[in-house]
Amino acid sequence: MYRQSVQPEPRPTGKPSDLWPDQAEAKWPRGCLIENVAIHPSQPWLAAACTATEEDTGAILVFDTQSGRLRAVTPTEGFVGWSDPRLLRWHPDGRRLATNVDTNGIALLDRGAWVGRAFPDDTRDSGVGYVWVGERLFADTGAFFEITPGDDQFEFDELAAPRFQAIEWNASAGVVVGTVGTGVAAYDPVAEREVYRETLDAYGHSGTLSWSPDGRWFVRRKFATPPAADELLFICGDTGKVHGVRQPSSPRIDELAWGPRGALAVSSYVHNLATGGRSGRKVDIFRAGELALSIDLASRSIQGSHSIAEASGIAWSPRGDGLALLLDQQEIRIIDAHSGVSLSTFAAPAPPIPDGLPDYYGKRHRPGFGFPGDLVWVDDQRLVRIAPHFVTVWSMDGEKIAEFVVEG
Repeated sequence: MYRQSVQPEPRPTGKPSDLWPDQAEAKWPRGCLIENVAIHPSQPWLAAACTATEEDTGAILVFDTQSGRLRAVTPTEGFVGWSDPRLLRWHPDGRRLATNVDTNGIALLDRGAWVGRAFPDDTRDSGVGYVWVGERLFADTGAFFEITPGDDQFEFDELAAPRFQAIEWNASAGVVVGTVGTGVAAYDPVAEREVYRETLDAYGHSGTLSWSPDGRWFVRRKFATPPAADELLFICGDTGKVHGVRQPSSPRIDELAWGPRGALAVSSYVHNLATGGRSGRKVDIFRAGELALSIDLASRSIQGSHSIAEASGIAWSPRGDGLALLLDQQEIRIIDAHSGVSLSTFAAPAPPIPDGLPDYYGKRHRPGFGFPGDLVWVDDQRLVRIAPHFVTVWSMDGEKIAEFVVEG
């Protein structure tokens, strides 16, 4: 039996001030549009990486969703964040935070202060994927390293790991899991040992790939030619073995949203080839690769802009017992994720895009409507509607706790 080399990290302890500073006059830097977000492992905080492209500056913002305050801002020169998902990651200790910087770099912050940077592949024009493994970072290049004060690393000894295209940390098995070509693999960087590699050739080579945040489930989404239905290929991240092929309740898949413990929400619809219209909108909930519940949206549709990689029009509660949907007409609906019962629906309008932001951002959206935004469920009692230019904190009964809008 394979035994993990890295023991799970304990949850952060101590006072919030020991984890991240509380700045009395924290202010969102002008023109700094959000790229990535990450939920703190123990506090009701949402970290955000933002970049002001015209100024060539960036910052890390930490919002306290319980109190409705911008807790801290840590600025820097250069870009911070990227359009790829999970490039902003808290360490399990809750006081360290790693982020993408300068397109292909990784920087470390410790309790709100910049520590150093590393560039595992400075030839890329995109972000470098990475995960925390104990006290070190493992990059998709095979580099396994620490960032220490003052670091500006460019040279790395790379392990003989699979050439991952996307990676995640599976704490249950104590391995890095990821996609390799059209297959999947697992690697233990501490023991320098490949644990499994599965090609999945028997299931074809097309489709888009996605790992659950806990690394225990993987799904390949395969687009079918009508009238055939799209398919989901579920793979166990612990073993790399195929669990099975499943179909959504309606034939065309729209979006996927991972929840805790491998739960997956899948929105789907019926496409009318003659008119181009959509009907039969459903949200399916899969647990451990099996359909557990199907929710009929009737005439409503999910409205997500997908402008921030870690947010979408579907958000799971931290415990996996609730689902929030961002619906047309700018409404949020809260649903019991076990029964499918609607618990509440409330209006959650987005603020308009401020004047003075870059043309590429402001001109591609409807100024009178505001950027649609997406959802992140940060805490049991706090839901965030978010876009690059705003963060709005809502309570579960529809009370607006706070709203932050970047200045143009």
